[in-house]
Amino acid sequence: MKVSIIIPFYNSENYLGRCIDSAVRQTYKDIEIILINDGSVDGSAEIARSYADNDSRIRLISQENSGVSAARNKGLDASAGDLITFIDSDDHVEDDYVEYLMELLEMNGSDIACCGHGDTARDDPPRLIEGPEECLKEYLTTNEIFASVWGKIYRREIFDGIRFPEGKRFEDNFVLFRLIDKCRSITIGYLPEYHYLIQSESFVSGSYSKTQLDIIDAMMLQRQFIEERYPALIPHANARVVYAANRCLVKMADSDVYDMDCIDKIRPLYKEYGRDFLNGTSSRSAKDFYKVARISPKLAMRFYKSLSK
Repeated sequence: MKVSIIIPFYNSENYLGRCIDSAVRQTYKDIEIILINDGSVDGSAEIARSYADNDSRIRLISQENSGVSAARNKGLDASAGDLITFIDSDDHVEDDYVEYLMELLEMNGSDIACCGHGDTARDDPPRLIEGPEECLKEYLTTNEIFASVWGKIYRREIFDGIRFPEGKRFEDNFVLFRLIDKCRSITIGYLPEYHYLIQSESFVSGSYSKTQLDIIDAMMLQRQFIEERYPALIPHANARVVYAANRCLVKMADSDVYDMDCIDKIRPLYKEYGRDFLNGTSSRSAKDFYKVARISPKLAMRFYKSLSK
């Protein structure tokens, strides 16, 4: 089966060559590599063009700067593979990344397979999660099916009717629960096949902005979906809403910002969903943070800052 490797990029000249090299070296040979230039203004496009000119498996598509969601959507629409995988342009993968994911997928006839990365990598044997409700429960309560589209391989058909939300941050969180809902099973592997780079200026690790609130919107959309289709999982979805609210406060604390719009948005969420968060699987420190934030978000931010010194 053909595998489409989709790599969006924007101003990635310092990392793009390493990323594409790792895709080109795949031991699984029936691949196509789709590079989507999201309006780069550095030397990234020239780097990508040089690869596309010298490897018939590589296609370069360019668009005006529209964000990673639009770029991934364009890659999905242009892809011809039976299976889909994503690599972020500042990351890279092992030479047997696709081969390993294919083995996991075919081992149990799953619709998604995940590999190890960073802290998730270990020597454990692969795990099979069966049924969409069990897969969603695993996704909501653990980090085994981590909340990123990279590091996974997907059967193409589960993307039917699903695309990334353009203009939103935390775009993966808007689509992963819908993809998982379509799965008969997911196989989780732990070998460290995917290597991601945390950049100081990236959105996830950078300073607070109002777009941080998109994570709450994603969790509320997920909660609504769970309420309609999997009522037994509602407490876990509620807990994820509070997790997102906590994350916004922590990001503000790290950036020495106090955004009242954010505070006004999270106060009712703490009140409505806090009990399920306390009964959930989050760490004790996260629950202690919530207990303070429920009373005073500003005090919780100070509490967090004092502990992180």
